[in-house]
Amino acid sequence: MLKVLFICTGNTCRSPMAEIIFKAELARTDLPFEVEVSSAGLSAITGEKTSELTRQLLSSEGLNPDKHNARPIDRDLVEDADLLLVMTADHRLQLCARFPNAVNKTYLLKEFTGMTQSGFNIEDPAGSGLQKYRQVLEEIRACVKKIIIIFKEGTDEDCPG
Repeated sequence: MLKVLFICTGNTCRSPMAEIIFKAELARTDLPFEVEVSSAGLSAITGEKTSELTRQLLSSEGLNPDKHNARPIDRDLVEDADLLLVMTADHRLQLCARFPNAVNKTYLLKEFTGMTQSGFNIEDPAGSGLQKYRQVLEEIRACVKKIIIIFKEGTDEDCPG
């Protein structure tokens, strides 16, 4: 089984979007190996819910963000994951500084998928309006669909970790 962990700052916007969309895609896709997906935040407050606009967007697509509870990244999560996907270069720097053993399995989400035409970072929509949240959601969705393709074309031995 391949364990994927999405990481952002507070685990209330980007990483839960990625986790929830990824789980929905997994339910519709037959992969050649099992994948477990979760999310965490570098500065998350345990138990915090997804942001209102994240809930609104995901719910409008029939996805249920209500069960998500934010959790901070910790050593056990890092060690347990095979693939750590972060949203920004700063996230990667922070993560690898705190957990040096994460270096060889940490990638920017857009870098891992090769979808860097508009830059390497997926910007934080917190404090922005619905349009920015929707833009971020679409960036994440495109990356998630690309990951599914990458996984479908290989085996878990071909994937990082």
